[in-house]
Amino acid sequence: MDATFVIVLLIAGAAVGFVNGLFGVGGCFLMVPTMFFLFKGMGVPTDTAMKVALCTNMAVVVPTALSGAWRHSKKLDFPWKHYLNYAIPVGIGSLLGSGVAVFVPGDVLRILFGILCLIGAWRFMTAKPVKVEEMPDVEKTRPKFWATGGIGGFIAHFLGIGGGLVYVPSLNTVLGMPIHVSVAVSQATMVIGSGIGALTFVTLGIIRQAQGLPDFNVGYLNLVAWLALAIASIPMAQVGANVAHKLSPKRLKFLLALLYVYVGVKLIGVFKWMGLPL
Repeated sequence: MDATFVIVLLIAGAAVGFVNGLFGVGGCFLMVPTMFFLFKGMGVPTDTAMKVALCTNMAVVVPTALSGAWRHSKKLDFPWKHYLNYAIPVGIGSLLGSGVAVFVPGDVLRILFGILCLIGAWRFMTAKPVKVEEMPDVEKTRPKFWATGGIGGFIAHFLGIGGGLVYVPSLNTVLGMPIHVSVAVSQATMVIGSGIGALTFVTLGIIRQAQGLPDFNVGYLNLVAWLALAIASIPMAQVGANVAHKLSPKRLKFLLALLYVYVGVKLIGVFKWMGLPL
């Protein structure tokens, strides 16, 4: 690994943090492809490069989401009972989903992640929160919370994302929580889901004695990439949050959606099939 590798990751981390603070969305659509193509360029096999990117992405989400959850907890009465009845099954689903993903070929994960980028771009531009005034009665809907959390955790961490794309709509639309509370609970849930997902990748990577790993890896976790992305993303999230109150981000939102589409199409391999050097 050279200085260029670290510089690119610092830039990506800064972009991820800024976007997170500006729009309230996770940065997996930027972090995962950046790491995947960097590791591929270093000669890391596709299967290993994709799994290192997914694992490291989930590990970066943990401190970033923890920071966001702490910030949200200062602004509202955090619903601990609702959170525990959602986050615990998410953790179980994350363990199962990430455990399965380790044994799935990297090319399959790459294509699925590319499709997810396209879905994410569409939701980013079109999704509208459901207006909810009151919190649901968790005592009466506990089975629904557990089923929704378990399924959401499995899907999110099989695909190696932080989970906000899955958690926020499920909390708001399916479970009927107000959107501002859904965002706070989603961020706190990411700490559990992504933490378990990353640890599962690390543990199984060590047990499987994964081949072709880049330098400074523990299982499928790359420590250099994790540190560079985390260092840059956390402070830039505060910058993005401040900017969000000073300008109308509609144009940036459109450009970001286009970037997600480009990343998705590139990961799926459409440009390669068409013979385009993009």
